[in-house]
Amino acid sequence: MEKVLLDTNSLIYAIRNRIDIEFELKGITPQILPAVPECVIAELRGLSTTKWYAKAALQYSKKFDLVHSEGEGDFCIMMTAIHMNAAVLTNDRQFLKKLKNRGIRCMTLSGGHKIQFY
Repeated sequence: MEKVLLDTNSLIYAIRNRIDIEFELKGITPQILPAVPECVIAELRGLSTTKWYAKAALQYSKKFDLVHSEGEGDFCIMMTAIHMNAAVLTNDRQFLKKLKNRGIRCMTLSGGHKIQFY
C-alpha cells in the first residue's frame, strides 16, 4: 500500500468543498492509503479554536491513519514524506514547488473533485 500524507490545506479544502478524499483516492487505485501526520493534527487543533472549518477538518482527520512526525509545518510534512517514501496531497502552491524540488510525489485537489498528480 502506498501512503499519501494529507496536509492541513488539503483537509480544509476537502471540508469546504465537500470532498471525500478517501473515495477520490480509491477511485484512482485501491492501493493508496491516506494518512495524517501528527504535526497536521497539532496545526488543526490550533486553528480550530477560531475557525469552524479547521474544527471540522480535525474531526474529518480522525478517519485516516495517524503517522508519527516531528516538528511543525511544511518542513515536518516533507521530512515525514521522505522518511516514509510517501506522496503528499496539498493545495498549497508554494509547498507543492518545495516538494517537487525534493523529488517527492505530489497530488492536488482541483476542479471540485479531481486529483491531479505532479
